[in-house]
Amino acid sequence: MRKVLFFALAFILMQSGSALAGGGGGGHEADPEFPPSLASYADDHLDSIGDMLSHRAKVAPFNLAATLIFIFAIIHTFLTSKFLEVSHKWEHQHQEKVERGEKIKGSVHFGAGVFHFLGEVEAVFGIWAIALVGAIVAFYDWHTAVFYLSHKVNYTEPMFVGVIMTLAATRPILKAAELMMWKIANVFGGMLVAWWLTILTFGPILGSFITEPAAMTISALLLGEKFYDLGPSNKFKYATLGLLFVNISVGGTLTHFAAPPVLMVVGPWNWDLMHMLTSFGWKAVIGICLANGLYFYLFRGELDELQKKYALVRMKRELQGRYAKREELEAEFDDLEVVIDKELNFNASLESKCVEIKARIRERIMKNIDKESVNLELLEEAFDQRFEEIRLAQVRKTLPGLLPASQRPPYRDPNWDQREGFVPGWMMLAHVLFMAWTVVNAHYPALFVGGFLFFLGFAQSTVHFQNRIDLKPSLLVGFFLAGLVMHGGVQGWWIAPVLGSLGELPLMLGATGLTAINDNAAITYLSTLVPGFTDELKYAVVAGAVTGGGLTVIANAPNPAGQSILKRYFLHGVSPAGLFKAALLPTVIMALCFLLLRF
Repeated sequence: MRKVLFFALAFILMQSGSALAGGGGGGHEADPEFPPSLASYADDHLDSIGDMLSHRAKVAPFNLAATLIFIFAIIHTFLTSKFLEVSHKWEHQHQEKVERGEKIKGSVHFGAGVFHFLGEVEAVFGIWAIALVGAIVAFYDWHTAVFYLSHKVNYTEPMFVGVIMTLAATRPILKAAELMMWKIANVFGGMLVAWWLTILTFGPILGSFITEPAAMTISALLLGEKFYDLGPSNKFKYATLGLLFVNISVGGTLTHFAAPPVLMVVGPWNWDLMHMLTSFGWKAVIGICLANGLYFYLFRGELDELQKKYALVRMKRELQGRYAKREELEAEFDDLEVVIDKELNFNASLESKCVEIKARIRERIMKNIDKESVNLELLEEAFDQRFEEIRLAQVRKTLPGLLPASQRPPYRDPNWDQREGFVPGWMMLAHVLFMAWTVVNAHYPALFVGGFLFFLGFAQSTVHFQNRIDLKPSLLVGFFLAGLVMHGGVQGWWIAPVLGSLGELPLMLGATGLTAINDNAAITYLSTLVPGFTDELKYAVVAGAVTGGGLTVIANAPNPAGQSILKRYFLHGVSPAGLFKAALLPTVIMALCFLLLRF
């Protein structure tokens, strides 16, 4: 075995050395033309779209393999909820076996872990990226795969979304957004329906100024706190999620710098702020209001029922803030702990029982060891230390209040992020400036990532005003988008000719449909490569791309962020089919607004 490991290590080192000496560091191999440019197919003479795609598949057989892998990845996204369901079933069965003594305590079910990983929608495109890289190596070579991943795939958007999502989820930003929306909601009575409509209307519109990923993060977190925590029906949960995704997708069209699909075209087509506002923005606002109004009408009865729960939540917060402050109640219970311990003598009883357990275990050990071959003095010392370590660990886990204050584990309040403490204005301003820096430098990873690292240090030094910064959701979302752009970068061979072959109405409908199975920014980017697009066709493809941005989790870059935040409210995660059905009606409303309001 050692010889095998030695030769394997030697092989890896030799390969690493050759990579560094060759193509890895800027090397001697010529950069391959991959993926092939659309012009390289030289198929302008072909009239039929079928003939064109057939020709391109023959010229580059890899195209078919890449598209098949992409299709499998899309199918996988629709199966994630099923994978999670199987995972939870196996976990439950395994836990029952542990309780019956058939499995070791603390063991895990390997299959359940695998299926849980496969059920994480954020991991899907990263998983299938492995197959994509394998296909590139099989059809071309390793150098081509490295060149594509390092030079042709642009990871700026995944990195930006990860950073802005983390910043937008901070407590000062959420408090600032909540304060702003509270003022709006109070104008309409401050009831649950006012909050629901405010978040779903002004949250998406906010995306035109602070970027769609930031608006999605803020809106999703506020909806979780104000709405989803109240336990609405599953149908209403999906309806709200569908509204949120569709509204965010179109809500960024008031400006020319906030929505990813818009950013792809403003440069090549010379679109400015006024063009976006007059051609798309006002229509998007009307569509958002109409869709929200329709869903409010459909679910008005359930909103009335949820209002009772919301009123109770508001009363609890008012009670805590004015009459029964948290600090005062905690002090009362601290005093109670001391009194009860004196009356019932908990600590003495615990120590007594621990002495009994220790004596019993020591007796058992002494019976089972060979006293002549063991240093008894050293054994006693080792046993005392080991027993004390386990005793302290177990008591910390089960009865921490019985330990001296110096030995207690630090208490982590599970509701720390939902506390009502004051956030000063200067802290909100500092966080807004961090977000502004990130948005302004969205195209320069070195600048916004550097700013983010500085922010992490700032957050650590102002921890009293912060909530827990959980990087897992933002990293997973970034991973999802990175995998998506890897796959999307090799789909232009069929998407571009399909878009170029359609008239105005079919193009808008086609862009809407294609967006459901691909990132809408990829759709609009590929449309800029199609020669001869009229102003009407440009309008149609962008309108279709933003309209379809809520149909699936992969349709719009901010969607994975929203799903990551809200999926805990859905049994077995968000169902792609459930999301599609919920988003279909608002999508139709948005499409009609962009089609009919052409003046």
